[in-house]
Amino acid sequence: MEDKKQRISLFLDKNFVVKMDKEIKSAGFKSRNDFVAYAVNSYFADKLLSDENSVVNEKLAKEIAKAGEEQQKRISKGLFRYAVELELIMKILADEKHFSKEKLEEMRKEAINNVRRTRGKVRLDDLFERKDYKSL
Repeated sequence: MEDKKQRISLFLDKNFVVKMDKEIKSAGFKSRNDFVAYAVNSYFADKLLSDENSVVNEKLAKEIAKAGEEQQKRISKGLFRYAVELELIMKILADEKHFSKEKLEEMRKEAINNVRRTRGKVRLDDLFERKDYKSL
């Protein structure tokens, strides 16, 4: 198997090498070679996306915007479906149970705290384990 790397010599200012070595350690590179290769690749990537290739930039920006709009539409439709289902559940509950405004506010505060505590991953079976749901 042929080695695809080539040894070259670089002559750099000593102060620059000191700064580079500090950056290598803080950025988690294993060697100067890795750092220089990364820096050169980044330079070429920046050059590729520069004004010289504005047609590529415009096309990329349009595709990103289009994908973002499509994703936003999907999220909006999903949220609408969830809101309809939630409204249906609330109507069923309201027909079965009549809670005072104070009780509703107390349950709302508890719900807000539970959603925050679980970062939105609230499960109905967890609620049953925390509370005596038969007394509702």
